Amino acid sequence: MHETPYSREAGYALRYRERRFRTGSGEETDRRERQALRALLARCPATPGPWLDAPSGAGRMSAELPGPVVQIDRDPAMVVACGETHQRACASVHALPFGDAAFAGTLCHRLLQHIPTPVERRIVLHELARVTRGPIVLSFFDACSLQHLRRVVRRWFGKTRSGRSAVMRATFLRELADAGLEVVATHALRRFVAEQTLVVCRSRGNP
Repeated sequence: MHETPYSREAGYALRYRERRFRTGSGEETDRRERQALRALLARCPATPGPWLDAPSGAGRMSAELPGPVVQIDRDPAMVVACGETHQRACASVHALPFGDAAFAGTLCHRLLQHIPTPVERRIVLHELARVTRGPIVLSFFDACSLQHLRRVVRRWFGKTRSGRSAVMRATFLRELADAGLEVVATHALRRFVAEQTLVVCRSRGNP
């Protein structure tokens, strides 16, 4: 199974870090996402040890995680854009270079909407479950939302596909179950309006 192709123009990582969530509507999105992550983490029992931020992008959400953080991204430019606050590595979420249960918790934020097939999503979910002994926080795009409907309508009128994929919530929860994960709580940024939804889950049998 091959990964979804990934290619960005030169300078993208720094522009993403400096502009994407610091200007315009991105500032409000950043506030809502941080609020949602904090709410979900508050539902999780404390598990000592490092957290994995995979993929970390430019490291925007790493500071919200409880404990030391290891940041990974398959784009070397994004790894550089993270700075030197945390441990970093260039690696793919599809094949994580870590041992089983290596991390107290894992954040996988703003990745799964770029993965169009359930087969590939399950590969990622299995890898996250393998390396994590505590909570796993994931985000996905919920197809039952006005934002997704607007995206579909715009495609009907010829707009180029955005490269983002939304799934029904029930479908995504089944994919989590297939990967051996059980849901602890969910938090939609704006249910039925915005696509972005966060889920905290854990491997079956873990406290």
